[in-house]
Amino acid sequence: MKKVLFTFFFIFVLGSAGVYAQCDHDALLKQALNEMGSGQYIKDFIVELKKGDGQSGSVKYSVILNSRSQYKFNVVNASGNAEKVLMELYDGEKLLVSNKVQGKMYKAFGYICRSTKVYSLVFSFPEGSEGCARAVLSLQKQFQSGEMGF
Repeated sequence: MKKVLFTFFFIFVLGSAGVYAQCDHDALLKQALNEMGSGQYIKDFIVELKKGDGQSGSVKYSVILNSRSQYKFNVVNASGNAEKVLMELYDGEKLLVSNKVQGKMYKAFGYICRSTKVYSLVFSFPEGSEGCARAVLSLQKQFQSGEMGF
């Protein structure tokens, strides 16, 4: 009986270790920061969705963006993901920009903010897939009054 229990415990530990190895958030953050470019780091976001955990199939973050500023949002997917994560920026219910354009998924998108307020950053996987990712928000440029029509 002890051998059977030990075997089940051993299999459980190995299975759990495999799941955590796929979602090494520190390594994903390091990669996202490397891909951030020359911008100034502002914030990072953890994306981890699993089937059957009662979530809506998406993760939503609130971000405050300032007017007259150009931002870059980049995301890094874990190697074990079946699909790439969809990253979308909303102003209320209005979709402003996404990393999916004409059916192709990109690692990043830029956004020039014209109004200081709270925006929603939403992450999801196609068809409710599960997976994990890490995203970084960075400031690329601040415009002066009169520049770029501000």
